[in-house]
Parts: sequence; structure tokens; C-alpha cells
Amino acid sequence: MKKFILLFLIILTSCASRNVQIDKLNIKKDSTATTEVKVITVEAKQKTDSTNIVTTTDSNEITITPIDTCKEIIVEGKVYKNVVLKIKKNKTNTLYTNNKKESETKRIDSAATSKVIKKEVVDSKLKTIDKKANYCWIIWLLLLILILYLLWRNRLRLLSVL
Repeated sequence: MKKFILLFLIILTSCASRNVQIDKLNIKKDSTATTEVKVITVEAKQKTDSTNIVTTTDSNEITITPIDTCKEIIVEGKVYKNVVLKIKKNKTNTLYTNNKKESETKRIDSAATSKVIKKEVVDSKLKTIDKKANYCWIIWLLLLILILYLLWRNRLRLLSVL
């Protein structure tokens, strides 16, 4: 009977079961964003300068040289007597044309580069302990009551021994 009680007490006073669950979460994110902007501006200007100059020259040259004063000469409603008449007419046309074209091209290149590096590291450790109910204190209480009961029952024998 004593062995049975001892075995019963050992079984009842055993520790409660414990379940431990460890979750490790490790997230690493690396990202690189590169933005490249190229702006090319071409500006073209053209100038045209055109010049036309027309020069017209009319010249009339009349030379009257007298030879004989007895004779009359009528030129353009004028009366000349005994002369040598020399008429020279010159007409000169001059045309000056200037077509000037100027072309100006301006090219502006600009480039901008933006680089963004983003690193994100998340470490997480989650430990979950699931412990079943431990009724060990009830067993100790029952054991104490049992011992007290046995002492009460055998109190006369215990007192006589002392």
C-alpha cells in the first residue's frame, strides 16, 4: 500500500507540460531606384537680310560750239545760230542685291541622375510559451491533509513514544 501511495504521489506531483514555440522572422529588403533625366534643347534662329538697291542715272550732255554766227539752230525750242551741237545721253542702271542668311543653332544638353538606395531590415523574434495548468498545489494540500489525518489517528501512539 505504501508503494502504491508513493507511486500515486509521484504521478500527481509531476510538473506541468510546457510547449515553447519560437518564431523568427527575418525580412531584408534592398531596393535601388535610379532616375535619369536628359533634357536636350535645340534652339535654331535664322536671320535673313535682303537688300536691293537700284540706282538709275540719267545724264544728258549737250555741247554747243559756235561755228558760224549767221545760221540759226533750234534745239528744244531754243534758237542757236551757227553752232556745232553735240548731245550725249547716258543712262546707267545699277542694281545691288544682297541676300544674307544667318543661321544660329544653339544646343543645350543637361542630364540629371538621381540614385536612391533603400535598405530595410526587419528582425522579429516571437516566443510563445503554452503551459498547461499545474495542479501540484492541490496534491500538496491533499498530502498535508492526509498527514494531518494520520497524525490525528495515531496521536496516542506518537505521544507514548515521546
